[in-house]
Amino acid sequence: MMVIKRLHQIARYLSSRLEGYLALIFGLLGVMLMLVVAAHWFLVLEPTLRAEAESRAAVLAQSQVQGLERVLGEYQDPEHLQRELVSALGSILLFKDGSTQEHFIQRISLMFDYDLFRVPPGSLDLDLGTTACDRCFVSRIPLYHPQDRLLIGVATCYSSPRFLRDLTGDLGRTLLWVAGLILLSIGYAWFQAQRFLRRLRESEHNLRAVFEAAPFPMLLQADDEPFPRRANAAAKRYLDLHETVEGCLDSEAWRALAGLTLPTQAGETHEVNFDGLTHDRTHWALASSVPLRFSGRTSRLIGLADVSELKTVQEELRTASFTDTLTGLYNRRYLYQRLNHEIELADRYHHTLSAILFDLDFFKRINDTFGHNVGDDVLVCVGGVLQSCVREVDVAGRHGGEEFLVILPHADLAEATEVAERIRDAVASIEWSMPGLELTISGGVAQHCGESLDAFVDVADRRLYMAKESGRNQIIAMPRGGASEGRDVPTAEPTA
Repeated sequence: MMVIKRLHQIARYLSSRLEGYLALIFGLLGVMLMLVVAAHWFLVLEPTLRAEAESRAAVLAQSQVQGLERVLGEYQDPEHLQRELVSALGSILLFKDGSTQEHFIQRISLMFDYDLFRVPPGSLDLDLGTTACDRCFVSRIPLYHPQDRLLIGVATCYSSPRFLRDLTGDLGRTLLWVAGLILLSIGYAWFQAQRFLRRLRESEHNLRAVFEAAPFPMLLQADDEPFPRRANAAAKRYLDLHETVEGCLDSEAWRALAGLTLPTQAGETHEVNFDGLTHDRTHWALASSVPLRFSGRTSRLIGLADVSELKTVQEELRTASFTDTLTGLYNRRYLYQRLNHEIELADRYHHTLSAILFDLDFFKRINDTFGHNVGDDVLVCVGGVLQSCVREVDVAGRHGGEEFLVILPHADLAEATEVAERIRDAVASIEWSMPGLELTISGGVAQHCGESLDAFVDVADRRLYMAKESGRNQIIAMPRGGASEGRDVPTAEPTA
C-alpha cells in the first residue's frame, strides 16, 4: 500500500513538472520528427532515388549507343569510319529534353581494342561533349561487333543529373511541405495545449475558490484512504480537523463520523448523528456524496449540512405534540395513541391491560376561591404525584381539564386498583401552603376485555362518575360479571 501511495505521489509530481515544461516537450518532439524525416531522406530515399536515376540514365545511354555498333559493322576506311562515328556521337549529344532543352547526354567518349581493327592505334578514340560534368551519371556501355559479337570497345556516357532532379525535386518539396505541416501541427497543438492547461488551471482555481468559500463543510476523500485529503475552511472548523504527518486530515469528530454509514452514490443523502465536537450534545448532519476521480484516484466529495438546531426544533415540536404544556405529562392525543397501541399488543399477546381515570374533586371551587394560578399549581403538583406513584412501564397523562388518565400494561384490575389507591392517598396527604386548601381525587379503574378503545375508556369514565356520585375521594373498580354498573361497591368510604 505504501509503495502504491509513493508511486501516486511521484506520478503527481512528474505530472506537475511536465506541465511546466510543456513547450520544451513539444519542441523536442518537433526536433525528433524532423531528425527522423531527415534521416529517412538521407539514408533511404536519396540513395534509392539516385540508384533509380542511374538506372534510367544507363538505359537511355544503352539505347543511344546501339547505333554506334551498326556504324562499326559497316567497316570502312579509318578516316571515313571516324567521320561516321563523330556524326553518330554528335547526334547522341544533340538529343534534348523538349520541355527544358537540356541535353540528356552531356559527354561521350569511345575507346576501342585495336587488336581487332586494322587501323592505327588511337585513331578511333573519341571524346566529345562538355568537359566539366561533375554531377553527371557515368555509364560504361560495352560495344560488340555486330557479326561475331566480340567485345571491341567501351562507350562512356556522362548523362545529365536531371533524372535525379526530376525524381527528388517533387518529393523533396513534398517532404518540406510535410515537415512544415508537422511543425505547424506541433506548434498548434502546443498552443492549444497551453490554452487548455491555462483554462484548466483557471477552472481548478475557480473550483478551489468555490470549494473553500462554500459555507457548509466539504471534504474530499480517496476510496482507499480512511482520512480525507482535502477539506474546506468550513469543514476544518466544523470537524476541528488538523493535518497529520502523512498529509491527511484527522480529528475525533471525523473518526466518529467515518464510523457511520456515509452515502456512496450520487444524489444519496443520510442523516447522521455523531459526537466529538462538544461534550454537551450530539450533533446531527445531513451528509451527501458525489463520486469522482481526483488526481487519477477514485474519490468522493462529501458534503455536510449541520441540522442539529433543526433536529432540536423538531424534537421540541414532537414533544409539544404529545406533552401537556402545564403539567409536563402526556396529553390526550398521545394517551389515546399509546392506549390504542397497548390494546393491539394485549389482543395479540393476550396479556392484561388496565386503565385508571382520575378527576380532582371540587376543582372549580378551588379556582373560584384561590384563583386560577393556584389551580394551575394544583394541577402541576398532582402531575408530579402521578409520576412518582406509577411504574416505569405505566403511562400517565392529562386527559383534559382536571382529569388524568393512567395506562397500566401487564396489570390486572386488582393491581391497577392498588396503584389507584396509592395515588389517591398521596394526593390526599399533600400539604398545601394556602390556608384552607384541601384536595382529594376520585377515580374509576377498568381492565381491558377485548373492547374497543372508546368502550374501554368509557368503562373507566362510568366508574369515575359512580365514584363522584358515591361521595368522591374514592376509587371504583368492579370486575366484569359482578354487580351492575349502577350498583358498584366502592373500595373506600367517602370521608366527606
